[in-house]
Formats: sequence, structure tokens, C-alpha cells
Amino acid sequence: MAEEEVVILEAENTPSNEEESFALIEEERTDEITPSEVVPLNQNEKRSPSKKRLLILLIAGVILLIGIMVALLLILNAKDTVSQTPIIKEKEEEKILQKEQFSPSKLDSMIKKAHLLYEQGNKEEALKIYEKIATFNEAISYYNIGVAKLKEKNFSEALEAFKKAIQNKEHRCISAINAAVCALELKDDTLFTYYIDLAFSYLPEESNAPLYSYYVGLVHYYKNFYYEALSAIRHPSMEFYKEDQTYLASKILASLNQNTLAIDTLEGIKAEGDHFTLGLLYAKKGDFVTAKHYLQRAIHAEPHNAKVKIALSMVENKLGNLGNTASLLGEVYKINDTNAQTKPLYNLHTILKPSLFDVQNAQKEFEKELFFTQENIYGLLFYYAPYKVFDAKQTIDYIRKGSMNIFIDEIGPALSYLKASSTISKVNIAISQGIKQALNAHVYEANTIFAHMVEEYKNHSILHYNLALTYAQIGDYAAAYKNFSKSYHLDNNNYLAGVFAIMSGHLINRDVAKLLEDVKESIHKNPALEKENLYLSLLYLTDKNEFSLTRWLEMEKEDSPLSLVLNIIASQKLSNERMYERSTQKLQALLPKDIMANIIAFNAKYHKKAIKSYAKEIQMEFNKLPLEYDTFYYGPKMVKEQYIKLLQIGGLLHQKRDSVRAQMEKEQEDIPAMMQTLAFMEIYTNRFEEAFTLYNKLIDDYHKKDTYTIFLASVAAIGAGHNENAIALLELSKLTDPANMESRYALGLLYQEIGNFEAASVQYRSIGNSGFISRYFSFNIAR
Repeated sequence: MAEEEVVILEAENTPSNEEESFALIEEERTDEITPSEVVPLNQNEKRSPSKKRLLILLIAGVILLIGIMVALLLILNAKDTVSQTPIIKEKEEEKILQKEQFSPSKLDSMIKKAHLLYEQGNKEEALKIYEKIATFNEAISYYNIGVAKLKEKNFSEALEAFKKAIQNKEHRCISAINAAVCALELKDDTLFTYYIDLAFSYLPEESNAPLYSYYVGLVHYYKNFYYEALSAIRHPSMEFYKEDQTYLASKILASLNQNTLAIDTLEGIKAEGDHFTLGLLYAKKGDFVTAKHYLQRAIHAEPHNAKVKIALSMVENKLGNLGNTASLLGEVYKINDTNAQTKPLYNLHTILKPSLFDVQNAQKEFEKELFFTQENIYGLLFYYAPYKVFDAKQTIDYIRKGSMNIFIDEIGPALSYLKASSTISKVNIAISQGIKQALNAHVYEANTIFAHMVEEYKNHSILHYNLALTYAQIGDYAAAYKNFSKSYHLDNNNYLAGVFAIMSGHLINRDVAKLLEDVKESIHKNPALEKENLYLSLLYLTDKNEFSLTRWLEMEKEDSPLSLVLNIIASQKLSNERMYERSTQKLQALLPKDIMANIIAFNAKYHKKAIKSYAKEIQMEFNKLPLEYDTFYYGPKMVKEQYIKLLQIGGLLHQKRDSVRAQMEKEQEDIPAMMQTLAFMEIYTNRFEEAFTLYNKLIDDYHKKDTYTIFLASVAAIGAGHNENAIALLELSKLTDPANMESRYALGLLYQEIGNFEAASVQYRSIGNSGFISRYFSFNIAR
């Protein structure tokens, strides 16, 4: 079957209204007798070679009409010859016998036979008949010779025949169109333009022809006048070639980004050979589940069609089935085979998701998330979790220092004692210094202090716990998991360390089933704990036992920040609106200047509003709130991400970026932390080169080589078009944190883009069919 080119585009990745950008190239129809199909291009784009065979079906019908006309001429000529020359010489007799072989009925029969053979796939026999007609019948026109040569794929001779047909004034419009097709096959764009313009000038000659509207549609289509072509095709002068005109209309609608109309139009005929095209159209629309269904049917019909497999691999990619993506890449490119195809079938281009810097896309995604993805839920708990001091005997309520949003367990007199005691140990001094930095929102500084001390005191449970908490707050979940686990194993009564180890393990896709059972058993064995308690309720959350969270909501308990946040999460999961709003109000009252507490309370108040109204309320409320900004400038990843996202949705991001730049110029105490915040904002304001420069300075000059900083540097590099730098940074990020799926996914895309399919497959396979959907990266297909 003839191969076609087809293209699917993702909503996310183009500036259209589609959710994601996904482009594949449209595959030609498998009906070989149809005219050549062409991938629609924009007005200023180069015409695609896929226009080469759009007219083949039209040709067969015209042959029949011409054949009948030729047959009538033969009859008339034969009669004239008999009346004028009653005695026929031997040689003339042979000529008449030869013409009888191609009498009108015989000619009609042969054309029909060739047509049927071609339809059934017996191309060789069909072409023999066409060749016989073209070669031996003297009455056949140059036009029909051109048709026969075109079916033989002898484009040079076909072009010459159509050229002579035009000179002899034989069907000049359609001959010119077919000549243009030959020029495309011969890759002569200048000649293509000449003949399609010629066809345009001959259109008036066909104004009374039954297929006039089809000719008009084809010529305008080839000239990239898609609206005019669509108008002609959708108002046919007759019903001939209805399916072909419908198919062409669908392609034009797809090129105009009218994907739903394109699908509806094509599904009106729904031929077996259209499964590939429908799969691509659904993928372009962003309906990847339906796209997969059609592409699988297309593969069933054509199991060795490489383009269908690669299209399916990209749809699987969008669905998070990256193990399937790796397998399909391996099948097509025969990884580790020295004779394998190495040139990409489609030119994949790695991009950043438009939602990172496009307000419309950001609003769509935000409306779906509402802060309650798994990472955001765990991030809230890490953010409001207490730090611990060395004196485990002294239990003091969770408090915060001044207007800061970092919390500490067992502080009060213990912290004063630490500062005053002359007998205090070195590790306790380090803990107090680290906690002081954390209380003042300088979480990166606290992390540095704890990391330095843990090298010297490797078996200190509280030190490992505090270090793990700083790692969790800056987004290095692999390091958080390692240190939370260590803390819990050093002290099985440190239940928060155990629970947080499970949460951070989930975020890096670690198997924590055994740890979960161990922590549960340890909690149940403690007679001092109530049957229902904070630690057990947190485990219910990690175990997705949401019904059991009802008991947590019904308990009498102290309103600490951590317990209130668990209330908020539980009530949201259980759809308890009354408890959800009441708990958010309590948290806001407890921490009136806390950015996160205000964002959560705002969301509870307005989350039912349409996103545009929601954005307007952001502008009205967050411009007047007296917030404490130190946690945004220096503090946890959670605050930076959520506040920037909120500002972006409300259209306030550029305004806040200017104030951060001004603050950066005055900063003396914690320049790297402020630089982190500014660089992050530069990404979201589409200033990738500036962000890339700042991250390079953080890595090279300030030696900030945590996985999150390195990863964000790679994000900026891709946005700035520095893909080689991005690959190097992502490889480093992967080494620092092998469980970072974002790094692996981006590497897979970048390696696939440069044609290193083996390396791409390794990254995709490591993620597997986990349903992973990147927050940062996507791809489109370059034409």
C-alpha cells in the first residue's frame, strides 16, 4: 500500500487553544487509486511532498470518460473508412484488426479491469493493462498516456505526456494539476508552482464540468488557499468522489486547527484506511486514549508500518506509558542492530510546557490541581512539620518564632538552655544554629549546617531528622528519604521520621511497604499513644486509607499547624466542605502573615469560582495582604512554587519579579537563596537566558550542587535553547538523584531529538509505565 505522511499536533505545545502540543505527521490514505494526499501547510511554508498523489482516484474516473469518447471516435472513423475505400489492402486490414482489439467495448472493459485490479492491490497486473493501452492503442490521448505513466511511477515520462496534452489542449486544467504532482515527485518546486498556477488559469475552461467544484478545491488546496478550497469542497457541483472530498475537507480543517470538526468530518466516512489519520487527529486534539485506540487498530492492519508505531510511541509517551514508548522505539529503530535505521521518522523537538509561562495554560492546569497533588500534599506536611531539639524530655507545643513560618518541636526553655549552657556539646550547638536559621526561613543555610554536622555525628537521630526535613523542603526527596530512614532506624520512637521517610519514598518511587508495616507496628506497640493519633492518621494518608481519616477529623486535638494542615487535607479528600473551610480559617488565624496559610485559605474561599473570576480575586486580595516574604525569598521550595503560580494566574508575576530584583540588589546576608528565587521567577516570566546565567553562577560560584538547583538550571537551558548544556546538567542531576523522574524524562526527549534512540530508551524504560506526566517538559514535531 502507498505510504502517506500525516501530522498530529499537541495542544500543549503550540500557541493554540489546545491543552498540549503534540504533532505527528499525517499518513497518506491507503486507497491507492485516490489522488495524492498532501500535508496541509501554512501559507508561508514549503509545500510538502505528501501532495504527490492526491489526484490518483480522480484520474481513474476521467480515464473512463475519455475512453468512451475515444471509442465513439473509433466507430465514426471505422465507418468513414469502409464507405470511402471498399477494397482494403492487407496492411490496412492488419491495422483494423489491431483497432478491433481495442474497440469501445473492449477499451471500456480493459479500463474497468485495470481499475478493479488496482483497487484489489494487484498493482502489477493493473499497470500492465494501463501500459498496454497507452503503448499500443493509437487513439489514446497524451493525457491517458500520462495517467498510465503516473501509475507506473514513471514521473519524468508522465510529465512529458501531460505537457504534450496541455499543448494539444487536452483537458488542460487536470493535465496541469497532474503535471504539478509529477513535479512534486521529482522534487522540482519551481515547476510545481508553474503548473499549479497554470491549472488555476485553466479553471474557467472547466466551469461546466461535473467535477468543477472538485477541481477548484484541489487547485486552491495546492496553492495553500485553504478557506477557498474548503468552501469549494463543501459545496460540490456533483456527488462524484464524495469520500475523497470529505477526506480532503478533514485535512484542511485539521490544518486550520479545527480538530473537532476535522474528526467529525472524517468519521462521517470512516474507511478502514483512516484509522491512522483519526488516531493522529485525536492526538492533536489531546484525546490520547482515543488516539491510542485508533493507532492500535492501524498497527493491526499494517503491523510493519514504522510511522504508525512511532506515532503510537508518542501517544504512549503522553499517557505516561514510557515503557511502551521504549519498546516501540526499539522495534522501529532496531536498537543495537548495526543495520538499523538511525534517521528519525519524525523531527521531535523538546520544549518546556507552555503552562510554565503562559497564563492561559497555567490557569487551565491550576484549576485541575488546586494544590492537592501528591507532591503538594506531602510538601505542605513537610513545610509545617516541626524541627526537633536534642532534649527529648521537654515537650512544648509547636510554635513559631516571631512572624516566621518554620516550626519547632520542644523548643522554648530548651533553646535558651542550649545558648546559655557552658557544658553544651558541639552537636547541640550545631542543632541550635541550624534551627535558628530554619526559624528565620533560611532553609538552605540550615541544610548546610546540618549536612556538615551529620558527617561528624553519623548516628544522631535528631540531626538526621532535621537534615532530612531541610532536604524535603528544598525538594531533594532522595536525600530526604535517606536521612529520614536513617533517623527512624536510629530511634524507632521518632515516628515522624518514619512517616516522612514513607512520604519521601513515595515521591521517588521507592518500595516502602516494609517500612510502612514497621512504623505501624512501632506505633501500635506504644501504650502511651492513643488508639487514634497524629502519626497513625498520617500513615492512613500515605496508605490511601482515606475513609480512616474520618476518625482524625472527629478527634479532639490541639490546633497545631501540622494537625490543622492534616485536617485540611483530610477534609478536602473526604469532600467535607464545612471542615475544609473552618480548618483553613483556623490556620490563617494562627499564622496571619504566612504566605502558604493565606494561599490555602484563599483557595478554600474561592475554589468553586471560574478560573477567570478566581484570578481577579487574587489581584484584589494579595495586593493588600501584609505577608511575611522571607519564606518566599529564602525559604522552602513549596512557598516559591505556589506563590509564583498564584501570582502568574493573577497576572501579578512581572510586577513581583521587579520587586525581587530590587531586593536582590540590596541583599547582603543570603545572596544564593535570593538568587534561587529570582532565577526561578525568570523561568516563569519566560526569561530563560537570564535564568540560565543565574543558575550557572549558583553552581559555579556558590557551589550549590543539590539536585533541585541543577535540575532547574537544565530547565532554563532548554528554554534558552542550550540543549547540549541541558543534557550535561540533567546527567549530573540524575547522578545526584537517580530517582528524579523529571531529569530522566527530559534526557529521554533530548536523546530522542538528536537520534540517540538507545539512550532515550534507557531513560524511558527506567521510568516505565508508571503514568508519569512531566510538570516541566513536553515535545512537538518540527515540520
